[in-house]
Amino acid sequence: MADRFTTRMSVFVVLRNQKGEMLLQQRTNTGYFDGYYDFAASGHVEDGESLRDCAARELLEEIGITADPGKLQLVHINQNFLNTPYIAFTFVLDDWQGEPQILEPDKCSDLAFFAPANLPAKCTLNVRANQKAGFGSELTYSLANRENYQEFMGEPYQD
Repeated sequence: MADRFTTRMSVFVVLRNQKGEMLLQQRTNTGYFDGYYDFAASGHVEDGESLRDCAARELLEEIGITADPGKLQLVHINQNFLNTPYIAFTFVLDDWQGEPQILEPDKCSDLAFFAPANLPAKCTLNVRANQKAGFGSELTYSLANRENYQEFMGEPYQD
């Protein structure tokens, strides 16, 4: 069993305001895409936790937003084979309570809404994968690996 393939799961939340803009956070001090913008809340699924419950927990922990897990709509699955294999589940949320704020200043240096057509130049792989899929309301899928990294990020992959 030691040789069996394993993967990690993570969730990302596209929090949208009434104008259809997406809330993005700028990552800092995480060791993963520091300086790049990512969806406002993200994190790893804990043992026994549902994907939607994880997304609602991360929203509350990272930006102080309360969400009904049942209102989170799964819109994208990204299978990532770059370093540690991941499956990232992206949800959209339009109905939420609270005022977004940076609650983890050691991991986040900026928090702002952006129109989908006017994203910052430096966005994470998952944001770019969702952008390429069209940020649609239908469920989409992408695969990211070393061979197609440049297709998403516009630059060659570097270890």
